[in-house]
Amino acid sequence: MNDETLSAFLDDELPPERVAELLSSLAPGAPGAADARDRLTTMQLIKDAVAGVEAPDDGFTLRILRRLDAHRAGRG
Repeated sequence: MNDETLSAFLDDELPPERVAELLSSLAPGAPGAADARDRLTTMQLIKDAVAGVEAPDDGFTLRILRRLDAHRAGRG
């Protein structure tokens, strides 16, 4: 799935017949689905940030980063 299609989906500009195709291609097990879902999530976060939408974080991200640091340092 290309970024142009993902962007059109996020902007609600993708024709309905293409939406079903896109959703099928994002389903678990579909070739390239995990990568496409990651790109779609990143694009949505960027779109939200540009629009000024704040993403609440209960500390989850910081806890994950601390665990990664500990693992890299051999303490995990």
